[in-house]
Amino acid sequence: MISVKKVIKNAGIYGTVQVLQGAIGFFLLPLYTSYLTPTDYGIFSIVTSITGFLGMFYLLGLNGAISKYYYEYEDDEALFKKFIGTIITTILIISLILTIFLFSTHTILLDKFIKGINFYPYMAIGLLTVGFSTLFPIYQSILQMQHKAEKYAVQQFSVFLVTLLLNIVFIVVIKLGVIGQLLSAFIVSIITFIYAFVVFTKFTKWKIDKKIIVRSMKYSMPLVPHSLAGWISTLADRIILNNLKGTALVGIYNIGYQFGNIINMVATAVNSAFIPWFFGVMKDSKNDKNQIYRFGTAFILLYSLGALWLSILSPYILKFMVHKSFYSAVDCIPYIAFGYVFNGVYYFFVAGLFYNEAGTKYIFIASTVSAAVNVALNFLLIPKYEIIGASAATLISFAVSSVMVLGLSRIINKKDDLKWNYKKIYSIVIISMVITGIIKKMMLNFTSNLCLLLISTIMLYFISGLKFKDIVNLKKK
Repeated sequence: MISVKKVIKNAGIYGTVQVLQGAIGFFLLPLYTSYLTPTDYGIFSIVTSITGFLGMFYLLGLNGAISKYYYEYEDDEALFKKFIGTIITTILIISLILTIFLFSTHTILLDKFIKGINFYPYMAIGLLTVGFSTLFPIYQSILQMQHKAEKYAVQQFSVFLVTLLLNIVFIVVIKLGVIGQLLSAFIVSIITFIYAFVVFTKFTKWKIDKKIIVRSMKYSMPLVPHSLAGWISTLADRIILNNLKGTALVGIYNIGYQFGNIINMVATAVNSAFIPWFFGVMKDSKNDKNQIYRFGTAFILLYSLGALWLSILSPYILKFMVHKSFYSAVDCIPYIAFGYVFNGVYYFFVAGLFYNEAGTKYIFIASTVSAAVNVALNFLLIPKYEIIGASAATLISFAVSSVMVLGLSRIINKKDDLKWNYKKIYSIVIISMVITGIIKKMMLNFTSNLCLLLISTIMLYFISGLKFKDIVNLKKK
């Protein structure tokens, strides 16, 4: 089992890559928003959201099966090759069949969800992209299970830089608009597909083993409804906004979402390092589980502080980062940011259900309820409140999801003694939200806001009950 120090180091590496990607992307927003209209941003957001949703059907949760059974197969080289080969071959067959099927039936299945957006060329490029984007995530999952954070980070950042350069060429130089942005993603998907395929040929037996695929599917299939419901929660707002208010408003909303998504980038990076370590801790009953709780509480405090600072400072940042036609995006940033704080809480609470094989079939309950709440609230709030309504629906649905997985985890994992101090965790998040609302309501100048942020940070640190020595000890373990 790796140490907590290694987990924090890996989380730092993943986080650094995420932050660098986000930072470079943000610095290029003035450039992008000068060449792309709100409608262009709306088209790109709709296409990538739908293809992301369809990607769940391409993978069928089998990347999760790799995370689950990796340690079981890694010591037997022949069995490991058979295991990886079975997963990859299955995914390739599914990808080919699904891509052909969706191109043949798009008028029935897809066109009704992309009002005002032509299937050709926009969705067509998107479908080809998702078809070629199946192997690389599997390879990245394996690197995570091997705790090769440095290699993972280098590859991830390289992919980002290539995409960035292609975007500049296609959007700024050739002036292809949103088609250029979609083409960049398509070309990168082909490059990563070829790279992953070549790597896999070195340690893969290209054959489907019936026992392995049945076992893997038994674990992964219950996760598919969970994944689909999760994507519905992030897809519904854009689809409903597009159909009720137009593509341009989706583009403005997407800019605000990008800012709020900073919290998600950090939380996802932490989770990438946390899950392999968590599985290792849980595997041995002699391990001290209190380190899990300290780790989780410390990072929830970090997410909450991040959302607080981002919410208050975003109006100042946005004016320097985007064209004035996107300024109204600032209204939805606090809702999205704190929505992803709740999603960070969800990541910690749901880990126990992912660890417990019997627990995976219950995860979709929380995801389905959360998605239903999200869709209902979007239909209810968007007609009157537009992007604020959409972002509020996101916040509430993520909060509901975190509460539900907490309840399910406490029921399913009684024997594993997963006793999160959920009252403290939710107190940190809710108090941060209240402070955000109060500061924004006061409408103070930059200096006053900064002073209040510093005072709030100190106050939340003491409310968390964490001691500095505990945080330092996490790094040492």
